[in-house]
Amino acid sequence: MLNPVLVNAESFQEAWLKGSRLIVQNKWELWNLIVHITNPNNFDTIFHRSVSRFAFTHNLLDPKAVAYTIFPYKLYRRYRTASNLFHVYNKPHGFYERKYGSSKYWGNYFRRMTYYEGTNGVINQLENIINAINNSRRIHKAAYTIVIQKPGGETVKPLGGPCLNYIAIQQEPSTPKRLSLLCVYRNHDFLERTYGNYWGLCELLKFLAAEIEAIPTGITCISSHAFIASHKRDFKRLVDSL
Repeated sequence: MLNPVLVNAESFQEAWLKGSRLIVQNKWELWNLIVHITNPNNFDTIFHRSVSRFAFTHNLLDPKAVAYTIFPYKLYRRYRTASNLFHVYNKPHGFYERKYGSSKYWGNYFRRMTYYEGTNGVINQLENIINAINNSRRIHKAAYTIVIQKPGGETVKPLGGPCLNYIAIQQEPSTPKRLSLLCVYRNHDFLERTYGNYWGLCELLKFLAAEIEAIPTGITCISSHAFIASHKRDFKRLVDSL
């Protein structure tokens, strides 16, 4: 069945847990899972330790490493401004090249947000959006989109390609400004990626809100296909314990 399934949660951790339990209950996969996170600032350290420990003991990607592919939040805290962050991340022999090297796909979400190589040259999508919002006298409710996939091979049978398709940045007509994100994934691995993805998206929203002096509100994330492929018995034990 491809009927949409809706999850509402205050934190990204609760959202991941609710989504995970639904996937377990539905024979390890769901279609059209819609998750809404209402508070991007909410973070449970004890919960996080349990998920990180599970990832470590099962030789899975560390949640922080996954989150960093979407937004390197510690770099931002260290360098304090968007322009400094973009420079340190994208410069020759900078953070991206040192961290991810010649990898074609891994680690490239934030890279594509800030160094998208299109037919007309390199585009910093985040910088363009921040400048456009800050320089506009009007609130454009649905004018800003971050594109991740590239037309061609990544949009036709994109095995190994980016699972995040795009992010829409939404502004509410209010004072002070209120900002939210709508994110679409074609394929979403709840065992190894989704927890870190949700975390990274929360950090990205907080970054954008800080740069345009807005309040970060909600994140809506649509997973066209959500699944768990391995470690199923142990994964069920984990979600049952949380």
